[in-house]
Parts: sequence; structure tokens; C-alpha cells
Amino acid sequence: MADNRPFDPALQFGFHPIAVQRSKWMHQFHVWSPKLSRRLSLYSHAAVDFWAMMESYASVLTFCEYPGLILVDQKPRIADFVLRRNDVTEFVVLETASLVAIDAGSLDILDPLPVTTVNADALNQHRKWIDNWMRMLPYVTSNGPFLSNELLDRIELGLASPKPLYAIEYEALPTDPVLTRTAVFDLTRRGRLVSPDLCTGELNRHTRFRQVVATEGAT
Repeated sequence: MADNRPFDPALQFGFHPIAVQRSKWMHQFHVWSPKLSRRLSLYSHAAVDFWAMMESYASVLTFCEYPGLILVDQKPRIADFVLRRNDVTEFVVLETASLVAIDAGSLDILDPLPVTTVNADALNQHRKWIDNWMRMLPYVTSNGPFLSNELLDRIELGLASPKPLYAIEYEALPTDPVLTRTAVFDLTRRGRLVSPDLCTGELNRHTRFRQVVATEGAT
């Protein structure tokens, strides 16, 4: 019998976060991942920024934080992330202080994959996008479970041309504007809507969103 269940990339991923040795002076941030449906512990501002970017791009199918040791310049260090983007799986190393794994001596070096190094300048090029998604993701985290497929489809169908957020919320009344806003953000996260305004300005009621046309594909 054919298995008609939707493909879940996370089930095929096989990576899990390792335990990190943390001193009392080290940053620690707790975030909820809509993409993974679980809480993450991150240990630098750069890691939080990169996490927000992974959540915002539909092309990132799944990821894992601190998956284990990899070789960088022939020296072992903890990869900050591993991610699957379409057909590519790669490690990501952030140019921050290296972390120490608990029981590092018992950990094997992970099988080699492409390694992308991300520095502060690379993240700063996306600062407006990151800051906007830092404001958008809490809506998805808090209100996402209340979104119906009917509401998502209705919002998407109404955005064949760009509309500002305030107009989208007005046209969706009597639906709660907070729920409408959440639907817009979630559709954008899923790659069904797009907003170039998120790259150039601060998120506000005038930020425009529209459907993704077939030639664009998912971001």
C-alpha cells in the first residue's frame, strides 16, 4: 500500500543537538522554533540572528543547532548549525567563540559535509530582515496553532497584488487583526507570500505583502 503521508524532512535528518559546557559568563538564549516545533538553547547573539534567518526562509527545510564536532582547518569544533536547504545539507560555523562539548572526548567527528562560515559582516547585511523577523516570529509562535487552512488560503488568494498590512487586516474583518497578521507572517515564512519591504525598512502597518508567483518559487 502506498504511503500518502506528506514528506517530513525532519524525520529523515538524523541530527540532534549535543550538550554544551556552559560557564556562568556565557550568553544563553531560549527560543521556540516554529519550523522544528521545539525549544532551542543558543549561545550567542549571532546564533540567534542566524536562527531567525533559517526560520524565515522556506527553502530551509529543517536544521539542528550544535549537532556535533566537525573539522575546521583540521581542528575539531562544534558546528553551530546543520541545515538542509532543498537538496543540500551543510554545516554552518559562526565566527564566534568556539564552544566546548560535554564529554567531547567520546564524540566522533561528523561525516564531512560542505561548511559555510558566517561572519558578523554577513549577518549585518541582513540586519533589517533579521530584526523584522525577530518581531514576526513571536506572532507565529503564540498564535500559529489558531490558524485554520481556510484563513490561510483566503488571505493568500486576496494578495494577487501587493497590499499593505493595514489593508489586509481591514479586508479580513471581522477576523481578529492579530490573527490575520499572524496568518500573513506564517504564509511569508512558508514561502507562499513575499515582501521585499522586509529587506529595506522596519516592519509596520504599511509593509506590503503579495502572493509568490510561480516563476519565483519558494524563498
